[in-house]
Amino acid sequence: MVGAGLPVVLCAPSGKTLAELSALVPSLRQRGARPLVISDAAALLTEVADNLVLPTGIPEWLSPLPTVAAGQLWALFLALAKGLDPDRPRGLNKVTKTH
Repeated sequence: MVGAGLPVVLCAPSGKTLAELSALVPSLRQRGARPLVISDAAALLTEVADNLVLPTGIPEWLSPLPTVAAGQLWALFLALAKGLDPDRPRGLNKVTKTH
């Protein structure tokens, strides 16, 4: 599914999975994707043009919270910048009808 011009959000806080996630960046670039990295790892952040810098020193067990929150805020403000209504995404029906 990764292809030319496709943005890819890579959540990569410091911890056990950082090395594996960092190794994805060259593959994403090779496929023409544009990675947005959300991380506190300085070496990884310098490899990409688009990044969101997380604060350092967050315990690994807590790191998913600020990482995902940063991604959600980025998605919200991207939608707003594009003039989209994040409360009414295309193709999503918030009402489930049952019979």
